[in-house]
Amino acid sequence: MVNNKLFYLPVLGMAILSLIGMVIFETVLSNWFQQYIKNDMEVTLNTAVVAVQRLNPGFTLEKMDPWLDNLPMSDEKHRFTVTKLDGHVIGDSRLRLRDITALENQSIQPEISEAIEHGYGSSIRYSNTLHATTLFISKRFEHDGFTGIMRISTPLSYINTLMFELEAILGGIMFLSLLIMLLLAIVTNRYIQKHLSVQQESQELRIREGTREIELLQRLASMLAACNTVAEAQQVVEDVIPRILGHLNGAVSMIRSSRNQLEIKLDWGGDWPGAHSYAPEECWALRKGKPHLANDQFTSLPCIHMNKVGNNQTLCVPLIAHGNTIGIMHLYLADQAEQAPHGEWMQLAFTVGEHLGLALANLNLQEELREQTIRDPLTGLHNRRYLEETLSHTMMRARRHQQSLALLMLDMDHFKRFNDTFGHDAGDYVLKSLGSIIIHNVRGEDITCRIGGEELAVALPDTGLEGAIIVAEKFLTAVRDMHLEFNKQALGQLTLSIGIAIYPEDATEADDLLKRADIALYQSKDNGRDQWSHCIPEAEQSEEEAMTDNEEPIALIQKDVS
Repeated sequence: MVNNKLFYLPVLGMAILSLIGMVIFETVLSNWFQQYIKNDMEVTLNTAVVAVQRLNPGFTLEKMDPWLDNLPMSDEKHRFTVTKLDGHVIGDSRLRLRDITALENQSIQPEISEAIEHGYGSSIRYSNTLHATTLFISKRFEHDGFTGIMRISTPLSYINTLMFELEAILGGIMFLSLLIMLLLAIVTNRYIQKHLSVQQESQELRIREGTREIELLQRLASMLAACNTVAEAQQVVEDVIPRILGHLNGAVSMIRSSRNQLEIKLDWGGDWPGAHSYAPEECWALRKGKPHLANDQFTSLPCIHMNKVGNNQTLCVPLIAHGNTIGIMHLYLADQAEQAPHGEWMQLAFTVGEHLGLALANLNLQEELREQTIRDPLTGLHNRRYLEETLSHTMMRARRHQQSLALLMLDMDHFKRFNDTFGHDAGDYVLKSLGSIIIHNVRGEDITCRIGGEELAVALPDTGLEGAIIVAEKFLTAVRDMHLEFNKQALGQLTLSIGIAIYPEDATEADDLLKRADIALYQSKDNGRDQWSHCIPEAEQSEEEAMTDNEEPIALIQKDVS
């Protein structure tokens, strides 16, 4: 009897251990299974968000709802809902269009409000649509200017049913095969947990990397679109592109308008080892019209403009915008041996090139349009609009630095008579020549404008009366020394009249300064032309002059340098 008891003792002990093990296993399995289901829902939700951002189905009720209905991940256990940031539903994989319009505003739901505030939210509550207690997980996403919330939900009854079935199966197996199945379940469970953990980490890593790349590309595109100059674009590419493609040397060359030369306009990752200007035929990518990877496993054939890098790998990607090739993106891969180019990385580089091409094309277009709005096409000088925009700012800068500002108003003498005699084409030729003289006789910071007809204006920052007189005499002498011919016909002697006004002595506001310079200009014409005149502020006139000259409150000094 004792022997029998001892015989059954291990079995009894194993049965007791099996029961204890079942209780422990049930608890562990329950927690693990709930966490696994939640993690699986999060992964499925992230995948759906990435699909929305990549496929861009459209963020309206008529487009989003059918797209969710056809989403492969949408099944009996997974329900997807997309709402706007204000809580209005624009798509539900379980509801028809008319039912969606009857839904209440979802912003009051805890998982939605939490996602709006923190980007992620979850809750367990009763669903009036599914008529069951349900697990909800929400995530905020942005794409193409739209910000919304995607939510995934699964009834807890489904989870509990799966739990019960799994526990029953495992319990039955363990009851029939106490020792063997217990050991097998433990080993299997550990293996499954490890395998799932590795797979989950790998998938989450890929999703994080993909999401990060998408976010960086969106930021690159938005930042480049916000740039107004190439210098601003340089700051953006130096900061963002290394985060996308890794720390390597890169550069962007643009084709000049003459189409016979390319010049490096942007670079990042250190000093660019290639040529900073080159002819189009020196780049294989430009000649082929598609990307060129030098020194790979198939060919070497480096571009001529990259001959200084030896046998190191280089990648040239044509930048195409509006159907035209506007430049090349160059990548120097010498320090990336451990990160050899592969399909995904190459596609990422091509995407970066597309963003750069569009951004630079837009920058060029903006610059051309800006030049058209502020430049006089005939003389090459700025126009009146530019003068009005910049003169006030220039005067404010002069006031801040306690500097003078000289304004010269110039007008060709007898220009109407000249046009009547020689024709308007000759008049345009003279104005163009006058613009060239002015440009060559001023500094880079000076403002030169054509404000109408033959009337021009020159603003000289940090210049007093003496400096303005020197510049005015230069203009008078240069115009007087012009000997122009048009259609083999001499155009005769040309002269100029100039009016000078000084800030802050003559005026402290832009309109007043223009008015005083204009008055001085007409005084030069009244006194014989071919001279400059300077207006004196009214406060400096003597009482006698002011009383004897009631019609002209501004006294003038004229100078004829002829």
